[in-house]
Amino acid sequence: MNKRLECTVSYRTIEIKFDSSNFLKKKLVQLNKRGDMHPILFQIGSVTFYTHGVLAVIGIVLGSFVVYRLAKSNNLDTTFFFDNIVFTTLFGIIGARVAYFLIYPSSFESWTKVFYLWEGGLVSYGGFFLGIITFILLLRKQGQPVMKWLDVAAIGFFLGLLIGRIGDLFAGEFAGVPTNSRLLSILPNNNLIAIPFFEALLCLLIVITATLLYRRNYNNLTQRNLFLGSFFFYGLGRFIIDFGRYENDIILHLSLGQIVSLSVAIIALLLIILGARKKELI
Repeated sequence: MNKRLECTVSYRTIEIKFDSSNFLKKKLVQLNKRGDMHPILFQIGSVTFYTHGVLAVIGIVLGSFVVYRLAKSNNLDTTFFFDNIVFTTLFGIIGARVAYFLIYPSSFESWTKVFYLWEGGLVSYGGFFLGIITFILLLRKQGQPVMKWLDVAAIGFFLGLLIGRIGDLFAGEFAGVPTNSRLLSILPNNNLIAIPFFEALLCLLIVITATLLYRRNYNNLTQRNLFLGSFFFYGLGRFIIDFGRYENDIILHLSLGQIVSLSVAIIALLLIILGARKKELI
């Protein structure tokens, strides 16, 4: 289905304008504190604290704390842990912003606008990729067991992503196609599929499953399988969820996000299989 179109969807307190050329561009034209959405969490004087940003920070902090506790319980060296978190987060943001610039270049009046992060515009997979690469390089430089760290980091990562997606939901960033189904729209009087809700649910299932496996069977698992398994299910879940996301089709009625998600799932599964065969040969 070709989603190249221009339309306006109004929902009581929000007007979302879809204007697509090569890729879909979604702009929030009006957003306030009335109704069921709360894009602004609170204000102190002239300083505004936005729900999306605050919950994203909370997600990073809580996710990092969980990883730290799991690392300590697994006797991993946490000397440089907080330094690693800072650099991983920084490069993750850079990766997400650069990916957005490469995919939606027409959204920027000039290349200098790339640095205007407060205007929004991030692509999650860009952040995931550069953030993970940064984390791995730092661990290698420090002589740390990379696979063990990736396994414990997966739990904290998806916990942080879960909280961030809740922030998206409360901010009114539904990102879905129009629907008449209450099960898909979630909120009253909303006629868009609430994509962040379903992605948050996916992250919750991954966190619960990975935590149970870690606590009960980690010593029997092949190292890195927890990390790879988490990303396999996330990629597969995102691929399915994104059928309801408002995004242009690229090929075979699939959007760019779905192609990336499916690629992540396939690569993770192949690495799990190759790892299992290598263990059998040994």
